[in-house]
Amino acid sequence: MLSKGIIAFAILSAFTASAQAATVCAWMIEANQPDQVREVDIWLQSDQDVSFLYKVGGKGIITDSGHMSSPGSGTYSLKAGKAERPWGFGATLDSAGKIDVSMELHKMPAMVTSDAPTPVLARYVFQRDVPATEKKPPATLAKKQCISLAAQ
Repeated sequence: MLSKGIIAFAILSAFTASAQAATVCAWMIEANQPDQVREVDIWLQSDQDVSFLYKVGGKGIITDSGHMSSPGSGTYSLKAGKAERPWGFGATLDSAGKIDVSMELHKMPAMVTSDAPTPVLARYVFQRDVPATEKKPPATLAKKQCISLAAQ
């Protein structure tokens, strides 16, 4: 009788563990490139294998002369524990400015070609002022933002 209880508990524990939502962390790495180009890359890492639709928004890199951005979307799959860079962008930043980029993770659509709205599972925001005197980007946006995704 005791062994049946242990087996039932083990099955229930395995089911509960697999039903827990994945935690996905996001961070941005900034780097200076030649000709005063500031490159920004978004990195993601999950504690479980997970697939989602991502959408990148925000004004991008903002200067006195305007803003440059590269909004986009796509489907993506992460393997547990492996950090990956699904998005990157670079633009001239030759004076004071701002960085304003967001990434939303959405539930994977039933059909990849569908335009139907999908629920937002997580939203990450990367914003900061860039002073004119900045020579090297600080690690401010490299701090991981971790969010537990709703059950897919």
